[in-house]
Amino acid sequence: MYCISCEYRLSGLEAGRCPECGRAFDPADSSTFDRRRRGPQALLGIGSALLIGGLSFFGLQQTILMKGLQSQFTAFWIVAGVGLAAGVAAAVLAAWNRSWLGRIPLLLVGIVAVWAGLAFGHDKYYRVWQALPDAPDEAYADSGPVATLLAGWIPGGIFVVGVFLPALLVFSWKRKQRRSLAPPLPTAPPPPTPLAPPTVPPDAPS
Repeated sequence: MYCISCEYRLSGLEAGRCPECGRAFDPADSSTFDRRRRGPQALLGIGSALLIGGLSFFGLQQTILMKGLQSQFTAFWIVAGVGLAAGVAAAVLAAWNRSWLGRIPLLLVGIVAVWAGLAFGHDKYYRVWQALPDAPDEAYADSGPVATLLAGWIPGGIFVVGVFLPALLVFSWKRKQRRSLAPPLPTAPPPPTPLAPPTVPPDAPS
């Protein structure tokens, strides 16, 4: 028997509220609890991180190989957008996850995805710029891609954490709202008042 909201183990507890999140439950009412755990939050976070990492790798690979782009700015944002989208998805899922063992892999994957998007986006930017006719000498400078490759984790971390914290506040607020809307616990009826013994009138004097 597990809590519907936070999957806390409720076996052996009497009717009341979940010690972890405060949601009301009643062992006699199967609609107030889950019979099976829906899945450990840590494993769910790790699996989501692997999925996002794989999808972002595939997306970056496809955008890097794109040809025929006529604008270096468009080329940059196409590649960087894949990393930014993966960072947003990882940060939101990390905020939704209830275990830090599940949140940390998601946050790390999000930061690396944004970092890779910026680094490969800058590289694509300069490659498209160099392919343009009469490209200036600045198009052959490699300082931009190298700087992003070395320090791109800084804006990546700021971006992912900047998405994670507001999402965490929103999910926490929604959980508190759900708790406050939970039906009140049934109260036991008061014990019946014992009846007073009947009074016997005293014998009348003869």
